[in-house]
Amino acid sequence: IMVRLIATLLERQAKAKSERQRVLDFLLEHPRRCFTHMFPAVHTLWLLLVAIALNVVATSVILWQDHDSPAMANMSTMDKVWNALFQAVCCRTAGMSSVNTAYLSQASTLLLTVMMYLATTPTVVTMRFSAVMGRKGKKGQQELDITGRVEGIDEDMLQADNSLKSQARRYLTQDVTYLTTILFLICCLEKEAFVRSAKHASPDGDGLYGDFTIFKVVFELASAYGTSGLSLGYRDQAASFSGTWGPCSQLLLVLVMVLGRLRGLPDSIDPSVRVAMRRDDRVADEEHCFIHA
Repeated sequence: IMVRLIATLLERQAKAKSERQRVLDFLLEHPRRCFTHMFPAVHTLWLLLVAIALNVVATSVILWQDHDSPAMANMSTMDKVWNALFQAVCCRTAGMSSVNTAYLSQASTLLLTVMMYLATTPTVVTMRFSAVMGRKGKKGQQELDITGRVEGIDEDMLQADNSLKSQARRYLTQDVTYLTTILFLICCLEKEAFVRSAKHASPDGDGLYGDFTIFKVVFELASAYGTSGLSLGYRDQAASFSGTWGPCSQLLLVLVMVLGRLRGLPDSIDPSVRVAMRRDDRVADEEHCFIHA
């Protein structure tokens, strides 16, 4: 979003018909041929609206459920608003926390879990969707990729399978089997900790979620998969909840982090790393010349 905004401002300030303006015009007209994270105007607007909607929903829920909770005790109204907004934004990005998440309500932590699982979904889905949109050059001339094949022909053939809805579904469900298996294995490995926590509640417990519960494990996995870093903690220790797990469980959590980092990789060669070419009638059919717009 910011990259397109900066390019637009620079294009408007450039001298008319200058080389700089022509370059910026080409960049704005064909952003996905130049940069993986710069999108056409309509896709950028969609991404902006989705990001705003997610942050507004999360902020509203936190304020609604926790304006009078211990997590926001002794705060003024504006402090509660800013802390709720900060928490809503950071749960999908930096993983920083301005309040004690262990004292947030169940509804708020469940929403944070969903947000951490979504993480960069809007950006990646927009990147993939804009990558499969077939494009034509000026005057209807077809652009060729680096192999000499008409760019977008495969995507046009699979248009029904590359809708925005299809891309989102594919991205959100691609690792569900692995995550379910890892959750099951962690529950098996930490069986004694679950039993001990159920039988002997600790007086040193910090928060609303007990010492060792399945929800805290799911929250930790969602945080790792979204590469966020939030945790509900364990009693009054400074380390995260996963710090009390055994070595095997912690290794499984590391695997979840790796899966989360890899899920945003493209399924195929991105258009931004291809070279735009077109056929020149003056040369043989097997030769191509580069476009200089």
